[in-house]
Amino acid sequence: MTPVERIRQQFQDALADLETGDVLERLKQKLPSLSLRELGELLQSPMASSIASVPARELLGSPAKPRAKA
Repeated sequence: MTPVERIRQQFQDALADLETGDVLERLKQKLPSLSLRELGELLQSPMASSIASVPARELLGSPAKPRAKA
């Protein structure tokens, strides 16, 4: 890989990271007002391809505590 190709790849990676962060942050902001159907539609849209490999806990926060057995 030439130096120019390496720099180009670094810029592409940085842009992808910025896009992922931005999409995730916007979803976090909108999450309280979204229905599950709306969230599902957003996650299936092309816009969400940048966050496809992000763990759900990044969007939803810490996992819920298991309910005590009755």
